[in-house]
Amino acid sequence: MTTLLEPQTNRRSARALPGTVFENFTATLEQAIQATICALDGCTLEPLTPGDFVPFGQSRALLAHMIFCYARQIYGSAEVAKLARHDEDFAVPGGEEFPDARTICRFRSENRVVIHHCLQAALRFLAEQKISLGVLTRVNDAQLAEEASRRIIMATFVDSLQLDEAPLTDPLADISYLFANGHPPVH
Repeated sequence: MTTLLEPQTNRRSARALPGTVFENFTATLEQAIQATICALDGCTLEPLTPGDFVPFGQSRALLAHMIFCYARQIYGSAEVAKLARHDEDFAVPGGEEFPDARTICRFRSENRVVIHHCLQAALRFLAEQKISLGVLTRVNDAQLAEEASRRIIMATFVDSLQLDEAPLTDPLADISYLFANGHPPVH
């Protein structure tokens, strides 16, 4: 499935060769993602933070960043958050903090349909670029939809592995909860 959109033979050479037509994929992919997000209905995107009255503020920037990462096969929310911190185009309004990995996971689960739609459009753009280069001969909509679903599932899976490894932030509070509810200690 992945070979349809990202052939193994071209993956490394496309990223490594400056001055080739692949060098401009980044800017044009960003433009395609932005155009797709701008065409969304404002009420279809759940806000990044609960109670946010402007759902297309930071939520829109995070959506664009996530779609770009998933299109480039970067799946882990921790890595997406790290890249957002270093991205000059990722604006954080009002001095708010960058979203952490758990916030990105929640955002992904609340906006799965929108993410799927936008990711499918980004994958279509990449496939059409490869058609123009002669790497592919046609685009199959069913395979694009399946590939978008696969990448979202992959992101969920990577997060389940990485976030489950995170240590408890306050294990003493968790233990004291057992005693507060009258549960005897078990040896």
